[in-house]
Amino acid sequence: MRVIIFFSFLLGLNFAVSGQNFLFQNQNFFKPYLTNPALAGSQGHGSATVIYKKQLAGFKNSPNSQVISADYPFSKSKIGVGFNLFKDQNGASSYAGVESTFAYHIITTKKGDKKPSGFSFGLSANVNQFRVNKIRLLADQVDDDIFNDESKFNHVSPNFNVGFNFFSHGYFIGVSAYNFLPFFNPVFTDENDLQNALTVFVSTGLELPIKDKLVIRPSLVVRTQENADYQLDVLGEIRFLTAQGSFFSLAPVYRNFSYRTINGSQSVGLNALVSKHPFGIGYQFDFPLTGGNFSAGDHVFSFTYQLTAKPKITSKKKK
Repeated sequence: MRVIIFFSFLLGLNFAVSGQNFLFQNQNFFKPYLTNPALAGSQGHGSATVIYKKQLAGFKNSPNSQVISADYPFSKSKIGVGFNLFKDQNGASSYAGVESTFAYHIITTKKGDKKPSGFSFGLSANVNQFRVNKIRLLADQVDDDIFNDESKFNHVSPNFNVGFNFFSHGYFIGVSAYNFLPFFNPVFTDENDLQNALTVFVSTGLELPIKDKLVIRPSLVVRTQENADYQLDVLGEIRFLTAQGSFFSLAPVYRNFSYRTINGSQSVGLNALVSKHPFGIGYQFDFPLTGGNFSAGDHVFSFTYQLTAKPKITSKKKK
């Protein structure tokens, strides 16, 4: 990694680590709001989530990500607000940011409907910082002006993002776009800056009740980015419900491109989630199928605390 950074600076280019580009947004299974501002406080649910991801397990100082994300509904669930604090660390370089969100939800079905229909819109603003620790990067003092230019090692940039989501009786489709600012201000435009390049997410899924306590939820997430490869996540969640509103779910996932630091590769993994109000614990394992066996895969841990009251469980009346 140090060799790559060294030659990038010699060529006078702004260095960007594609493997660090918004790694936290790959965790939409645990927190869908991370990939669409319109989902902040959606359907009346509020929660705070902590996520930790370790990439390329088995490598010393391998990339890792930390996320603190919270969203909450107001005004009878018509308005949602959200907050994200994140950091991606890859050796000497890091990418961190803070994001705040406002969302508005329009429900078209009757109040209390188990599978409501409606439309959501969200707008968020964020400030990101890309930083390279020169002490960790360079063993000896360097007199070259390129390495003494702090703008090459520490760059702060604002941005804003938008999202839409349509949902109806268990089906949803959402579209979100991140990093709009470069379109309005050329100062923020840099073809080598993948962190702040326009990124688009398209997500869709369906909830299929099989039995009273068993639900299948297939879903698809497509991510495409300017000057980068697209990413496709295919999930098939199986959720087991209990009478008390708790659940346990397993979700196999296939990813065609994992934005790994060494190289992009196809991967398969498994998500597991246990929820008992107000707590939720999740784990994800991801293992590469192509690109060589460089590591033992990626690991993700999540912890969620529900900020809203436990939903009432309605029992069926006997005839």
